[in-house]
Amino acid sequence: MVIEVKDLYKSFGDNEVIKGVTFDIKEGDIFGIIGQSGAGKSTLLRCFNGLEGYQSGSLLAFGKEVNKLSRSELRLVQKDMGMIFQNFNLLNRLNVYDNIALPLKFWKQNPKSAENDKRIRELLKLVGLEDKINAKPRELSGGQKQRVAIARALVMNPKVLLCDEATSALDPKITQDILSLIKKINEELGITVIMVTHQMEVVKQVCNEVVFLKKGKIVAKGKPEELFVSSNEDIKDFAGDDSDILPDKGVNIKLFFTESESADSPAITSIARELNVDFEIVQGKLENFRGRILGSLIINVDESIKDKVVDALEKRKIEWEVL
Repeated sequence: MVIEVKDLYKSFGDNEVIKGVTFDIKEGDIFGIIGQSGAGKSTLLRCFNGLEGYQSGSLLAFGKEVNKLSRSELRLVQKDMGMIFQNFNLLNRLNVYDNIALPLKFWKQNPKSAENDKRIRELLKLVGLEDKINAKPRELSGGQKQRVAIARALVMNPKVLLCDEATSALDPKITQDILSLIKKINEELGITVIMVTHQMEVVKQVCNEVVFLKKGKIVAKGKPEELFVSSNEDIKDFAGDDSDILPDKGVNIKLFFTESESADSPAITSIARELNVDFEIVQGKLENFRGRILGSLIINVDESIKDKVVDALEKRKIEWEVL
């Protein structure tokens, strides 16, 4: 495991921000930490690399208890964790090349050495900014600034990339480009990515695991498709639940299409033919989770055929609930 968190508590004075959270992050994950503002997401992320301490519980980074590391040991852990932020944190007086080189200078390395110069230029190519090597931040778009910040976070060859609301200041098209770049970094460089975000689309498109924080506690964790397709009340509230517009006659049954059943399956029409019944499709949602189309469907059936429909759903191992 890259990160192992067990019963972690973090307070600022009397304000308890993290309340007994437990989860693991595996090597190679793109791991999401989501929730509303004030949920404790960024504070938790900063505990990973020792920017914030914690009062109790355990947090292992690369097998080492972060709170017990000496200053020199903590610096080595931080070296293995590149970090990018919502506001980019670039130095306006430096050009793109020198902004990327900053961590090298911090570690007293010569950016102009053949090895480091090659590394910087390779990263510029990776993030698609070779032609901006001498540009200053004021000459760059928001997406380009974030690409510089990503290259800077990678210059020390980290094992983990921490992303603190890295796309929330960007428009939807630029967000898509940055997410594609992050997936490329994860796949080609083998870097574990941990993403703090309040943007559901970010989690759905790139994360393979997620924890959902609310007021410092984990209220859901697992694969994004499991959390968002078959939602608990906290996630429904976070995502926006429109079940209040459903018909008030008959029985509304929500079907979940996840691992066990393909979202484009003809199961519904098959059940209608098999039972020789009619029912109304009143609401549906299909979503793209890392290239897989999954979703949910709400049907309205007459009370008299409810049990037959439910039996047919059970037979096909389709998850369902009566709303």
